[in-house]
Amino acid sequence: MSESAPLLHQEGDEYVSKHTNTLNKRTKVTLYTIVGLLGLATLWVFTIVLPSYYIPEAVPLKPIKHISQLNTTFVAGEEQKHIKRIIMIGDIHGHYHEFKQLLKKVRYNKREDELLVLGDFVTKGPDSFRVLDYLIEHKIECIVGNHEYYVLQYYALFHALDQPRFLLNDGQHVSHIGTDGVFNDDPEYLFAKKLQPHHVKYINQCSVIKELGIAPVGKDVAPGVAVHAGIRPDLKLSQQNPIDNLEMRSLIGPHFNETTSDPDAPFAKSWSKVYNSKHGEAPANYVVYYGHDAGRGLKLKKYTKGLDSGCDKGGKLTAAVISSGENKGKLKLEEEIVQIDC
Repeated sequence: MSESAPLLHQEGDEYVSKHTNTLNKRTKVTLYTIVGLLGLATLWVFTIVLPSYYIPEAVPLKPIKHISQLNTTFVAGEEQKHIKRIIMIGDIHGHYHEFKQLLKKVRYNKREDELLVLGDFVTKGPDSFRVLDYLIEHKIECIVGNHEYYVLQYYALFHALDQPRFLLNDGQHVSHIGTDGVFNDDPEYLFAKKLQPHHVKYINQCSVIKELGIAPVGKDVAPGVAVHAGIRPDLKLSQQNPIDNLEMRSLIGPHFNETTSDPDAPFAKSWSKVYNSKHGEAPANYVVYYGHDAGRGLKLKKYTKGLDSGCDKGGKLTAAVISSGENKGKLKLEEEIVQIDC
């Protein structure tokens, strides 16, 4: 009997070994199943749940209007809202506190004044979202600047939307300027990917050119327009290229029918200098209020008013205020320039 004992021990070992192998297989299957489920859950959290919290909802972009009109007038009794002043502010670039200080200095009254920002109201500065939220909350009129346009381009790129286009007054669409298609640390891109739908809708509804009605020219009046960068003096408003209106600083001689954003380009001359040389002759018969050209600073000429005075670079933030009154029963317009230090 003692000789058979080892045989019983071996059979027991074989049973234990088989039982252990069965358990190991079941355990492995269970572990693999758990790991797989955890992996799927993790993927779901990172691709579905978290983006819904941290990536704002995307809204498609509408074509950017080339020309629009202020729905206000200095003349009482007309269908448009009657106002006493138009206040136009140059490039704010996200400097909210200076913006609010300037509004206080001009004694802005939303019931009697029309406030219009001349583009580049966001990016660069510290409080772009505060500026944008204020403009939205108070339904402020706006001009699209080149930086807002870049923001819309990056917004479309980030959310895989169609790139922004321009809607001309004849109903035709002008295609956009292409981007490099690369995500980067550009301030416009970093800002664009945080935009909520109401932010995008506001920027998207800003037009390139805003017709103001009438504006003062000395003791007389002339039609007034607002634009971010400038307009060509040889073209009607409807013939302007929207990209020129967003980016131009100079015209190339000798014919001055080509724009450039580089003021130091060969044969370049300030577009406002060329424009004023026409002495109000059509189509250069508008008083043009613009921003964009911080390098040249505040530039006040008879037919052009450059209001970008370099706030983002420590200069000033500037407002042009057109006030209405009466002189011997006739409408009288006056213009005042108001500034605060940045």
